[in-house]
Amino acid sequence: MSQEYPRCFLAKPGPPVEEWHAAGQLLSLPEERKVLRCGDVAWLHPMPTFEECKALYSEAYYTCRDSACPLSRIESQQLDYFGRRVRRISERLGRKPETLLDIGAANGLFVRAAQAQGIAAEGIELSTWACEKAKTEHGIDLLEGDLVRDNLSLRSHYDVVVMNHVLEHLVEPLAYLERIHSLLRPDGLLVIEIPQQFINPIDLLYRAARHQRPYSLASVHHPYFYTVSSILRLMTMSGFQAEHLVTWLPEQVFHLYRPLITRPLQAMLWFANRVARRGHIIEVFATPEQEASL
Repeated sequence: MSQEYPRCFLAKPGPPVEEWHAAGQLLSLPEERKVLRCGDVAWLHPMPTFEECKALYSEAYYTCRDSACPLSRIESQQLDYFGRRVRRISERLGRKPETLLDIGAANGLFVRAAQAQGIAAEGIELSTWACEKAKTEHGIDLLEGDLVRDNLSLRSHYDVVVMNHVLEHLVEPLAYLERIHSLLRPDGLLVIEIPQQFINPIDLLYRAARHQRPYSLASVHHPYFYTVSSILRLMTMSGFQAEHLVTWLPEQVFHLYRPLITRPLQAMLWFANRVARRGHIIEVFATPEQEASL
């Protein structure tokens, strides 16, 4: 008799199935933890608790050399990227935002980049270590705590709320999105960036080559694994309208050596990203839907 697994709140009809390659090859999870999939969304089983997730975000998590870790890039490169990202957000909003809230602000570099452009930017961060890093190295005072569980000193409304690689870390994504909905101005903008794991062409190439990724803290820090269609469904469920969605690939993919070998591969990756929307990263710009007046 086959084992029955609990369903994900975001799953489409049908029984969950185990993602053997994802759990064993791409994440190298211990035997007691699995990756389940139902249609276009996958999740860890058993689902980690909030306390288990919070315990991950120590100095070791933020300073490891894995590319999935927040501080693995050179800070000057991060600041340059975040500066361009702030300008892109302003373009999407149609004006320079007066106020911005960065949820999961890590060491505060995105907040710093926004403040450098004259925006009253604030950040929330769960990790005590990261908050101290933001203060001592960048002069940024972050709000330490959790958006849903803690009574934080926030403004009543913001022009922009940003979640840079944060949503996939949350065990209760709907609760956070509903809280964000209450914080955004009616003409505000929610900006989300998340990974699209397991089905992007890079992960598929790893699977085809039978490459075994080693276990790390990054193997267990994502309770949910989203796709383009499932993140759009989550936006609708939480009262948002996705105005713009793109996927993209890590920049280093297009700076490989041996062009005779890599150019066909790069062309395939470009096609998968632009046409099939299978890029490694999903970026969503969403606006809060307004209740119809009676």
